[in-house]
Amino acid sequence: MRKFFLGLSVFMAATGAARAEGCFGPGVPMFHCTVKGGAKTVDLCLQDQVAYYRFGPQGGMAEMLLARPVSEVYMMPWNGVGRTIYEEASFNNRAFDYTIHYAIDRIPQDGEVKVSVSGGVTVIKGDQTMAQLACDAGSVSVNDIYPLYEAKQAAGQCWDREAFEWGPC
Repeated sequence: MRKFFLGLSVFMAATGAARAEGCFGPGVPMFHCTVKGGAKTVDLCLQDQVAYYRFGPQGGMAEMLLARPVSEVYMMPWNGVGRTIYEEASFNNRAFDYTIHYAIDRIPQDGEVKVSVSGGVTVIKGDQTMAQLACDAGSVSVNDIYPLYEAKQAAGQCWDREAFEWGPC
């Protein structure tokens, strides 16, 4: 599975997608897209052992900025099977959870090899979805949450593929 992610990272770098949009200083961009017709951006970054979620106007002050140690961020890695590669990361802020997600449809449509990438952010309070923002079509320019997986492992957490949860290694 890691070989796939390395290939995806090379693809992103070759297309210029791996720029540090929404990241601070030497941060590693893991997700970037625009929502609401380009008026706002959604960013997920990693800097050392801290993950950042940013939502707000492109190039302006963030409306929401959450910084959490990687051990406090839930991350669901791709399970390695199926037509769609899907990953998500969730940040808790009191009663709200902000879940950033992306999906890559890797099956050609009508014999045409075309990678389809979608994503967005879902805001949940308890068991209610408060907001669900889809990324503008074609605006997902960074989509690789795997560095968070590696950072969680470095922090002593391991993913249990059967229980779909993180625990001590």
